[in-house]
Amino acid sequence: MRGLALVGMIAIAFGLGSYYTTESLGGFAVANLAAGAVALLAAPVAAVARGARRAGAPTGRGRLLPRAVWVVFALAAAVALERCAQHTELQADWTAERRFELAPATRQALAELPGAVTATLYFEDFDPRVRRTRLLLETLEENAAALRVRQRRLAESALEADRYEVTRSNSVVLVLDGTFETVENPTEGSLYEALRRLGRRDETLLYVARGEGEGDFSSVEPIGYSGLGAALHAEGYRLRELVLAAASAVPEDAAGLLVVGPERPLRDATLTALADYLSGGGRLVVLLDPGRETGLEALLGAWGFELPDAVVIDPASGPVEGDAAGLNPILFTYAEHPVVRGLDSRRMLFLLRARPVLPTRKPAPQDDLAGVAFTSGRAWLTEQVRAAERGLLPAPPPDATRQHFPLAAAGRYPRDGVEARIVVFGDSDFASNRYLRALYNLDVVLNAVHWATQREEQITLRPKTLTPHQFPLTPQDSLRMFYGVGLVIPEGCLIAAALIWLRRRSA
Repeated sequence: MRGLALVGMIAIAFGLGSYYTTESLGGFAVANLAAGAVALLAAPVAAVARGARRAGAPTGRGRLLPRAVWVVFALAAAVALERCAQHTELQADWTAERRFELAPATRQALAELPGAVTATLYFEDFDPRVRRTRLLLETLEENAAALRVRQRRLAESALEADRYEVTRSNSVVLVLDGTFETVENPTEGSLYEALRRLGRRDETLLYVARGEGEGDFSSVEPIGYSGLGAALHAEGYRLRELVLAAASAVPEDAAGLLVVGPERPLRDATLTALADYLSGGGRLVVLLDPGRETGLEALLGAWGFELPDAVVIDPASGPVEGDAAGLNPILFTYAEHPVVRGLDSRRMLFLLRARPVLPTRKPAPQDDLAGVAFTSGRAWLTEQVRAAERGLLPAPPPDATRQHFPLAAAGRYPRDGVEARIVVFGDSDFASNRYLRALYNLDVVLNAVHWATQREEQITLRPKTLTPHQFPLTPQDSLRMFYGVGLVIPEGCLIAAALIWLRRRSA
């Protein structure tokens, strides 16, 4: 009977561990909780049945009574402890990424609300998602004097639901001065972006290059960049397209210029216009892929960036997206720079078949030029770009140099009372809709734009927003998969070891 009880406790421990780690009742958690409950209920029943013949004897009653008292005492203590925990205001977040605390960006957005905001949760009874959303809204309300939270049953609020375009339970509507934002999948990340859009007043004009195969900010396809456009809009930028082939100069009202993955060479006149723009204190953020000769390589070379037409292979990164290990590096080494402020070895970036961005020399002594995000020290370069694009891993050349290669670099150039700023990434796919919210890609892209446009006060780490079918998996999604399958083997080993220990102890 002890073995059955022990198996039940192990199963429940693994089930609860899976639930609290993944924040969902997956199949693994449900199976363990059900099996554990059955085992724990079966153990005392079997024990009682076995000892029923001896229960009538004085010695039997003497053994059963203290055990029954202990069982009742343990249940009462557990209920009392749960009630105390429910009513206390003490909280502890032991997760590595502080997932149960508001992100710095959320606190900043709440502090900068321009007026009173009403957050209304529309729900249906017995919706299991509502409790978590309610707790999140209460936490937001505790951290913002200008935020008031309400709750409405969806069935009793048909007119409001129509007005605010609420179509399902567990939706949140934020209202400020008659303007509203409806969030159907409320997480801290989605509510943060809605608060930013709602509270935005002044907009910074950011031009986006078009005309030479650059990324399409209107496309919602996985290879498009509508997600980046929406994120920039939420951060207070107004995007305007600039067709480089038809532009003789970058407009004077531009706070900055964003060039994402051009496919074709830029015209000489365009390159001259960009050079003049930078010489006059322009701000430029460029995402360049290997295997494309755009003319920007030579332009950026004049400002100290060397961009070899090669792909960085980092064996420290495992296979991602079906490609060979190392083709799609995951970065966790950073310099001390505002673009990567707050990132560390636990907060990673993900790039695909990226080229190195080498800050080789400063054009002038007063300039500041540095790499900001690096591969591991095992990385090497291959010039077989086409093979890498097909997902093939070339063999390292005999003279391959292995080192920390920068895949992103930034430079600032004070000149005659003005200051040019440039940020260069060796990949553009990492900012596409498919990969933008993987790991900390979004934070680095937005922070690069903030730094380049001299809005450094907006640099922060944003709350994570869940995106389904995301590759590579976020750390939490990876844990969800691990706890759904990977713990079956260690759980079985632990149960077997416990049973063997009990058998030997009883021998």
